[in-house]
Amino acid sequence: MLVYQSQSVINAGSHRVWKVLADVARWPQWLPTVTRVVPLDGESIVVGARYRVEQPKLKPAVWTVTEVQDQRRFVWKADLPGIRMVAEHTIVEKAPEVSEVVLSFSFGGLLGRIMGRMLRSIVTGYLAQEAAALKHAVERWSAPAA
Repeated sequence: MLVYQSQSVINAGSHRVWKVLADVARWPQWLPTVTRVVPLDGESIVVGARYRVEQPKLKPAVWTVTEVQDQRRFVWKADLPGIRMVAEHTIVEKAPEVSEVVLSFSFGGLLGRIMGRMLRSIVTGYLAQEAAALKHAVERWSAPAA
């Protein structure tokens, strides 16, 4: 399995990070790598929930939530012929009001390695943008009013 990863330290507690991260239907409002998210089974991040995700430079895919851990982590997968894609979103509270987010994306299946290598620059670029955009969104929305 081919895995790519990005991480970011965010000046906010894990509960505030989760509130933004788990609200996937609103990702297009703050995330430049996602143009549209359509919840197919309701908006809550629960095991089995499906979302149609549209991203620039990529074909739309239906992602199914496979794991949720107590507002700290969710994993979803999308399958294409010969390819399984898995995205993991993990929040680790480092200190009060300081969290680290780790975003991982992996390719598996018969054609996964080939596709993963072909899309390496897009995936690594998107992961870096996503980590930075999440940090910005959480910190901006969590900042006290001036």
